[in-house]
Amino acid sequence: MNMFECPFSLYAKKSPKDVALSSAEKSWTYRDCHDQIEGIASVLKGEGVKRGDRIALYPTKDYPTPLLFFALFRLGAISCPLNTYIPRESIPQTLDSLRATFFLVPDGELFPAVKQIVLPFSRLLKRPLKGGQTLLEKESHATYLFTSGTTCTPKIACHSLGNHYYSALGSNARMPIEKGDHYLLSLPLYHIAGIAILFRTFLAGGTVLLSEEIDHKKATHLSLVPTQLYRLLKNPIQGRFKHILLGGAHISPELYKKAVQCGLPIHPTYGMTEMSSQITTHFESRGFSLGHPLPYREIKLTSCGEILVRGKTLFQGYFDSIKGLDLPLDAEGWFSTKDLGTYSPKMGLQVQGRKDRLFISGGENIQPEEIERALRHIEGIENAEVVPTPDEEFGYRPIAYIASEKSYTEEQLKTFLASMLPKFKIPVAFYPSNRNHKH
Repeated sequence: MNMFECPFSLYAKKSPKDVALSSAEKSWTYRDCHDQIEGIASVLKGEGVKRGDRIALYPTKDYPTPLLFFALFRLGAISCPLNTYIPRESIPQTLDSLRATFFLVPDGELFPAVKQIVLPFSRLLKRPLKGGQTLLEKESHATYLFTSGTTCTPKIACHSLGNHYYSALGSNARMPIEKGDHYLLSLPLYHIAGIAILFRTFLAGGTVLLSEEIDHKKATHLSLVPTQLYRLLKNPIQGRFKHILLGGAHISPELYKKAVQCGLPIHPTYGMTEMSSQITTHFESRGFSLGHPLPYREIKLTSCGEILVRGKTLFQGYFDSIKGLDLPLDAEGWFSTKDLGTYSPKMGLQVQGRKDRLFISGGENIQPEEIERALRHIEGIENAEVVPTPDEEFGYRPIAYIASEKSYTEEQLKTFLASMLPKFKIPVAFYPSNRNHKH
């Protein structure tokens, strides 16, 4: 069957009083959310949003952002959440690269002038109009997400509703969410892992917790990057956790061992944007690996040790405003991850490195070429090389080696880069390029 019912419509009928969203101050039932989604969809339709339109939004971890996604899905529109760390002055260019028609923004935030129609969240929250489409088509394009690829320009990955749906079903088959369970929205909604939390939880009829507190006492399920786990372990652990997914960056066996010793139900996982979040996950009680493929996913290793993936969670391709969608697969439908590793049915997956220069810092992909290009825009800088340096909290941080005719202070370089790059991509240190360093 190529359709599934919107989970808010489904549970508004089956268990209308069950809580779908909860913050520190307020809770919203599935009936509340279903009614609100109908209202948002009717307002957006009245404003001219059509099927296939790309709708940019500036996502928060608060109400009503999760509902905006599902209102757009009901209209057959494509949700394009922006990374909230990008410099605000680059937003007009980002929206144009998406060919977005509307920009949905939180109230009270200041943004530069854009070509798109800007709608504040409060304008969407009117009393609902009854009716509207509640069946969702799996083949419909659902999200466009920015992701770092093998080039210095971030790519735009397109996912269908079916990609998100099967990603959630495969995850929930091994890491079930039951009535009364609470999944903390611990990851941003401009990342595939954040959106995956919504689909896993709502398809199962659970509650998404809208809170920044990692040690939220209500949480039964968490998704963390290693940096978040590192910080969590620095404080007394509170909670009744059933499952904690750990991924998004290199996981040190020492960090995993420490978490297990603290009694945390940690599941190391290997995933990527192009496969709609999780691919493999470790559920065994002994040893350390990234586990085995979940349902609806397949992996294969080449003779060189490169990890190839495919399955129902494989994305629709990279969006280009001129060429449309491009899905780079081999003749058998495998997607190249550029990750190197080993796999055995007994031991599971181990990832050993990258074929390209991409590295991950605090759960964020960093392509050194992007930073190098920005540095070369500074007057007098002839060349720049960016490399990762190990960091206990973030895994890796970028540092830069530069050849320059002019002398700059570290503060001057960071100030210049802040207008072009998100904060996490700005090098933590700058050195002359004639200094000896290891790659």
